[in-house]
Amino acid sequence: MNNLGTLIKIHIKTSFGFNKAKFSTDKKAAGRSTGMSVLLIICYILILFAVFAMALGMTYSLQAIGAEYIMLNIMMMAASLVTLFTSIYKVNGTLFGFKDYDMLMSLPIKTSTIISSRILILYGMNILFVLMLMVPAAIAYAIVVSPPAIFYLLYVVTLIAIPMLPIILATIIGSLIAMAASRFKRKNGFNVIFTIIFFMAFMVVWLGFWTNSDSILINFANLGGTINDVLVKVYPMTALYSQALSGNGLSLLLFLLISLGAFAAFVAVIAKSFGKINTALTTNRAAGGYKMTELKQTTPKRALYKREMKRYLSSSQYVLNTAVGLLLLTVVSVVLVVAGVDGLGVYADIPGFARLLSTAGPIALSFFIVISCTTSSSVSLEGKTLWLVRSLPVDTRDVLKAKINVALTLYYPAVIINATLFSIALKPDITGVILMYLLPLAYGYFIALFGLYCNLHNVNLDWTNEVSVIKNSKATLVVMLVGFLITILPAILAVLFGGLVLFIMLALMVILSLLIYRSLMTKGVKLFESY
Repeated sequence: MNNLGTLIKIHIKTSFGFNKAKFSTDKKAAGRSTGMSVLLIICYILILFAVFAMALGMTYSLQAIGAEYIMLNIMMMAASLVTLFTSIYKVNGTLFGFKDYDMLMSLPIKTSTIISSRILILYGMNILFVLMLMVPAAIAYAIVVSPPAIFYLLYVVTLIAIPMLPIILATIIGSLIAMAASRFKRKNGFNVIFTIIFFMAFMVVWLGFWTNSDSILINFANLGGTINDVLVKVYPMTALYSQALSGNGLSLLLFLLISLGAFAAFVAVIAKSFGKINTALTTNRAAGGYKMTELKQTTPKRALYKREMKRYLSSSQYVLNTAVGLLLLTVVSVVLVVAGVDGLGVYADIPGFARLLSTAGPIALSFFIVISCTTSSSVSLEGKTLWLVRSLPVDTRDVLKAKINVALTLYYPAVIINATLFSIALKPDITGVILMYLLPLAYGYFIALFGLYCNLHNVNLDWTNEVSVIKNSKATLVVMLVGFLITILPAILAVLFGGLVLFIMLALMVILSLLIYRSLMTKGVKLFESY
């Protein structure tokens, strides 16, 4: 048990830089690390309040048709989907294929302890997102409905089991993708390709289900129960969850047995195949067929940009964490153009949905941009090779600009393509069209700068697992939570008060970008050179 706790604590301290804050002799570095921790906590709390406000409004709306219980089912399915999607590319790097595998296996620690620590780490990362959605939802439900005392006990018991099945499914999918990619010479590239194919296929099936649900469309506005029927069809465990919270003992027992039983079987299978899978994923194919070619010269700025882009594309975890959202956005945009607003099945029957979508369109595009930040881990990923780039005879500002330009290379084409598709599908007025382009572009520039700013103030160069800095570092989490805040809250305000909110956000993004850029080119340069 001591070894298990030690392994988990080491992973947490390494990922979040707690040791730097506690033991660093550089008081400024320790202060920056502590400041990032405080900012992370503040952002998490603000997100909790935002989810609470959304859940409260949803519950009151559903109460009008006698279907307030559906809010909890919606949030449960949302938490399950978040767990599924984020775990697919966490598996390879957290549970399997982590870089310190050989070191851990050489220690005098039982293999079962190592396996348990990796599974608990994966579970812990996901339960934080589940809590972020489900705790505010429970409070909102309690305020509106005032359920009996037994509800709270049932809610806590079922809450623990929610992420288990999605983790199992994500592990199966992620492992199959990684195993298939490992058979190729360029396994990182094929890992990215196979994962993107899966996400695209899932998105097409998902959108196809919603856009062709004619029977649901007929009853959606009049019968809350049909909404629940849709949720049950998409994720059958929703039915057991809903009945368990209503006090049905058999449903509670089945929900827990299925979740816990499947998770126990999952752990047993992992324990049996842990070594084989890790060996397969960490084995590299020997390169061959090297040929001497003509050397090419280029400018320092272009060389730095190529270096950053090559580093970005060399990590499947890096690409999947930042590019998949943009690709899924493009799929949605294409479906929106092909099917039109009237072809969106259940959504098309919502009064004023077309106007709502047109108003929130620029923020929707901006949301997908801000959750695809590449710069929040770009400095940390230099790792122990940071000295190489620092020793180059180039201006440090050009190094930082190269990291920003890689992010903009992803964002700007995605914005132009999807803003054009949204404008064609939604047919907004000229002001709406301008905002459809300018607001996501401004958000993209801001988040690229802000991500680099956060990473410079909380660098982790001692990582042994890329996932720890790409997905779980303080800088990444702060950028993600801030991204949620600067998109979700303005979207709600824009729906309530109109497009003026979007112009205010556009001006705010421009001002903040100028301030952060100035800081990066002065204090940021000194910080980078101090590491």
